[in-house]
Amino acid sequence: MTIQINLNQPPFSFLSEQQLGWLTSKLDLVFFPAGAVILDEGQAAPGIYIVYKGVVEETDQDGTQVFSQYGKEDVFDVRAVLESGCKHRYTALEETLCYLLPAQDFVQLLNESSDFSIYFKTDLGTQEQLVEQRESGGVSEFILSRIDEDTVRPAVYVTGQTSLARVAAMMEEQKQDAVLVRTARRTGIVTGTDLLRSTLLGDKTRQSKVADIAQYDLIDVAYGDFLFNALLKMTQHNIERVVVTRDGDIVGILELMDMLSVFSTHSHVIAMRIEQAKTMKELVTAARRLEVLVDSLFNQGVKVVSIMELITTLNRRLMQRAFDMIFPERLRNSVCILVLGSEGRGEQILKTDQDNAIILANEHDREAVLPLLQRLHEALLDFGYPRCPGGVMFINDAWIHTVEGWQQRVDRWLNSAAPDAMMNMAIFMDGEPVCGNAELFSPVKASWQRESLRSSIASAWFARPALQFETPLTFLGKIREDHGTIDIKKGGIFPLVHGVRALAFEYGISECNTLERIERLKEKHVLDEEGAQGLRDALLLFLRIRLRQQLDNDTDNPGLSQQLKLDSLRSVDRSLLRHALHRVKKLKQLLINHYHLESF
Repeated sequence: MTIQINLNQPPFSFLSEQQLGWLTSKLDLVFFPAGAVILDEGQAAPGIYIVYKGVVEETDQDGTQVFSQYGKEDVFDVRAVLESGCKHRYTALEETLCYLLPAQDFVQLLNESSDFSIYFKTDLGTQEQLVEQRESGGVSEFILSRIDEDTVRPAVYVTGQTSLARVAAMMEEQKQDAVLVRTARRTGIVTGTDLLRSTLLGDKTRQSKVADIAQYDLIDVAYGDFLFNALLKMTQHNIERVVVTRDGDIVGILELMDMLSVFSTHSHVIAMRIEQAKTMKELVTAARRLEVLVDSLFNQGVKVVSIMELITTLNRRLMQRAFDMIFPERLRNSVCILVLGSEGRGEQILKTDQDNAIILANEHDREAVLPLLQRLHEALLDFGYPRCPGGVMFINDAWIHTVEGWQQRVDRWLNSAAPDAMMNMAIFMDGEPVCGNAELFSPVKASWQRESLRSSIASAWFARPALQFETPLTFLGKIREDHGTIDIKKGGIFPLVHGVRALAFEYGISECNTLERIERLKEKHVLDEEGAQGLRDALLLFLRIRLRQQLDNDTDNPGLSQQLKLDSLRSVDRSLLRHALHRVKKLKQLLINHYHLESF
């Protein structure tokens, strides 16, 4: 029998070719007329059904409550096979054809394939991880590589009293570019570059003590961790080596050049080009390579959360270098540049519109700063960040204030019930300092973390925007589309992000990143374990599916596209998307109950 459905997608693609061939030989095509009850409550399921044509509705026994509907390539009722009985009724709404895989054959496949079994027996997050790992037909060697004895250099130690001349000689003898320095209280590191700078450019001599030039804030990674995580730390901290620890003890040093000899990657190359750029043109060249990097990492199977973290680091470094080129040193400490929105939360991958603001140390600096801000704005345009349609940019007067000015503005927003004021507060609450004097932001941030404000009606008004867009689910639990698409930002990402942000505001959580806010809300018992994990899984799914379609979007600014084309999604992704949207719907109900928003 020729199979008319696509089995080359998760979860069936988790099977080997032999297992998949065996599965197809066991499938039977069964027909159900419109109105026929396929499975009934309490009935033992003969197997799992895969819809080929038609629509199947899942309801309670009398049909008054509808739980879901199933269309082409959707699978039901796995739970009935695993739990030896149906909990609901399944009815054909129209003439329907389904492939039936007998229960004993399905169970045999579960026993033979661990990934296949895990997919059907676990939660949304684990299902999503399995699907994400198979996106490129397998995880790349880079992602699977771990820190081991082949990549770690043995640590060479010297005492803090050792002379710089002796350290240099030891490095030459042992072909090392760094040594660890032990003192009575701590351990530091000295590199060949440190020796050159301290003697040729500094005031140290050949007989100076190495303890005087050592760096003591060591960045470490765990032995056995993924090499990609080590690369991420090097990029974030702008360093070329990390110490490797096992059970808390240093066992060696991991060098960037050793990693690059194992495999090739572009992320640290881009970071170095940003750091070494002498002109704005060189920065623009580096900025334009970021989208290529995202595409490469995504197709290699790197997790979205890791890509997000890496790109956030590179984007902020890019902006810092542009700031250093444009602002004279005398003014750099007089301002604080903030990135807002998704960039402030560290959740931007492809470039979207500019969202930024500035804090002035003194109002009298405004005249000198304005032309510099215009140049920085133009640099961001050249980097690929379009103008913000809402004008949330540091070139506009509304987003340029002193510390006192911003404190007054925050008070006005929080004492206003106007939707625009609440959204401005939400955008600003995600602010993160990236250039200039970060200390200017601390008193501003403290202005919305006062308990007197959080416990007032402002919390309820602040939460309201999470409900302004409908979740794209029908009454029957299916994805509701608009001419074949859904707006994933309005329907999924924004209500989830803002709902979590509203709870974080009420409970005085200082973190900006949505995943970190979810974790803190769980720690404060605002969200239970299942609810927190469900929201985390849903957000990462939305971002992954959106990113895949954005990368396929041949436009100048693919990051601005929020429309998901449902017909381009596999049935497994539609199923995961439907479950994730239900998580959003559940969060909205929590907000309604928590803030009594029925009366608003």
